[in-house]
Amino acid sequence: MHYDGLILDFGEVLSYPQQEKDVAAMADVLHVDEARFRDAYWHSRREYDLGLPADEYWTRTLAALGMAPPDRRQLDALIALDVASWTSYRDDMWTLAEEFRARGGKTGFLSNGVAEIMARIRTDRPLDRWFDAVVVSCELGVVKPGPEIFQICLERMGTPPDRTLFVDDRRENTDGAAALGIVTLTFSRHHRAADVRAVLGV
Repeated sequence: MHYDGLILDFGEVLSYPQQEKDVAAMADVLHVDEARFRDAYWHSRREYDLGLPADEYWTRTLAALGMAPPDRRQLDALIALDVASWTSYRDDMWTLAEEFRARGGKTGFLSNGVAEIMARIRTDRPLDRWFDAVVVSCELGVVKPGPEIFQICLERMGTPPDRTLFVDDRRENTDGAAALGIVTLTFSRHHRAADVRAVLGV
């Protein structure tokens, strides 16, 4: 099958997974147990992905731990550690996107992402070098797996769903895309760029 479009998720596809040591470092800032911190970390993450300001997200995270809002030192440390935990780039996947685009395909960056992490990514890597469309939840107020964010990405790329491959690490997101007729690959920690190349036939 020939694909006109390739859409890549960011976290755990274009970047490596968040490591236990990263979570532990954030928990250490607050002097709390790592398991408790992890639960609290995800408690309001969807709202953060939808554009909730960082200080409010961390206030809610600490509230889930039964703690007062973070002071400035804690807030700055937590944001910096959080950003660092998601910006270890998987270079083979970026190369794949670059090569697919060079062959005439359209590429999309589609992420449930937050402003602080996106600012770091854009500083590190000018996204228009790799992607025709950059679609991020916090900038639009819609998130995967809802249909709106996929439709926006397809419209910006100008590719039909049945000739577009979407790669994401979360099954609920690939299921959401598949419901619109997009071809999908659920990317596990064991996958590599070579596996995506095999699907693309390149």
